[in-house]
Amino acid sequence: MAEFVQKGESLNYRNEGSELIRYGEVVVLEERIGVAGIDIPAGSLGTVGVSGVYEMPAETGTAFQMGQTLWWDAENKRLTATKAASGAILAGYAAEAKAAESAAALCKL
Repeated sequence: MAEFVQKGESLNYRNEGSELIRYGEVVVLEERIGVAGIDIPAGSLGTVGVSGVYEMPAETGTAFQMGQTLWWDAENKRLTATKAASGAILAGYAAEAKAAESAAALCKL
């Protein structure tokens, strides 16, 4: 039997790193991403949004189509339309079309 716990739009997240995670920063959660809902000091508990639409940095030179799967390039800290051989992390999908020259995109987590 399953018991409802929470909506799951944001989740508790402990910053196990040594640096502050700033509000709005993309947080890698193994095979997907979330977005810090508050500043999360090292060793502290905070919240990470895992649902919703966020404007994020995106690769230029490539257009995105609405509904297209997007990946998070953790090395360059931006959305990309292709999963890199090194293993980009699933971000979500494009919430609207993005022109090739645009350096930001709307991503539905």
